[in-house]
Amino acid sequence: MKNLFTILPFLALSFNTIAQDATVQGMKETASSTVKVDTSKKANKNGWTKGGLININLSQVSNSNWIAAGGDKFSFSVATSLNLFVNKKWKRNTWDNALDINYALVKTTTLGARKVNDRLDFISKYGYQPNKWKNVSISALAQLRSQLAPGYEYEYFGTKTKRRNSGFFAPAYITLAPIGIDWKPAPWFSLFGSPIVGRWVIATNRPYSYASQSGVFNGKVETPLATLYGVDPANPVTGEFGAFITATLKKDIMKNVNYYSKIDLYSNYLKNPKNVDLFWTNQLKMKVNKWIQVSYTLDMLYDDDVTNPIRPERPLGLQVLSTLGVGFAAKL
Repeated sequence: MKNLFTILPFLALSFNTIAQDATVQGMKETASSTVKVDTSKKANKNGWTKGGLININLSQVSNSNWIAAGGDKFSFSVATSLNLFVNKKWKRNTWDNALDINYALVKTTTLGARKVNDRLDFISKYGYQPNKWKNVSISALAQLRSQLAPGYEYEYFGTKTKRRNSGFFAPAYITLAPIGIDWKPAPWFSLFGSPIVGRWVIATNRPYSYASQSGVFNGKVETPLATLYGVDPANPVTGEFGAFITATLKKDIMKNVNYYSKIDLYSNYLKNPKNVDLFWTNQLKMKVNKWIQVSYTLDMLYDDDVTNPIRPERPLGLQVLSTLGVGFAAKL
């Protein structure tokens, strides 16, 4: 990823790429996350703004190299998402909180039911705008990211056995940016950066997760679950220290059509700082009527600490998930 900034413009045009593990999707997004704000909501007398959105979609999923998706290249799935926010603004201060939960299952006649997406993400961000600072504020941000249910590697070592490769807090990412600069020149765009970020990667909940109690299955030595995420199984918490930059765009490009894009770049000072971690999500939503919505999502992730479960001596590489769906949507 040394030439990351050179290739980024071309990634947006490249849909025929390899894909990522749904249990890892977005979890490595760092504290650079920008909390979404629904401007249609009005604050109460105490300055709080509350709301949310729930989606239930029937989706067509295209994937490759996406561990939890199994062997089917194209299939139908049921996907649900819940997005809640609670924000407050007073004088020159803002405090934004958001909870995002995404979960999807796919069922085919050959493979049965499998999980293809699972993300739990909580973000809390405080900002203060100094006097005469136009569109710029000093901010602090904290984030917890994990998933809800176990994920599995299927056809483990060439057998019909499935091996658990993720779960609740296996892994989880806790990120803290005590200070950063947030620039918002327009309501639909923001740029946030910080040179001081602490991040903790946790792989608890039976971190070894062997298919065999001995750690040797079908004559082959198994890799501990924690190792897949760059964590030492003997010490289930790994600390990191680095910097990040994020840019967020959310805009109505025409009537009833909204585009949302967020890109996060993270560099770990303590290990291979030139290998920049990438998380980039793109969402296009087309509102049919009050209740029906068509959506397309393209997520991309790169993290050299995430290894290939089949060949753990190698990084998994660039991961991509592409989803097209139509279904029910309602504001809360």
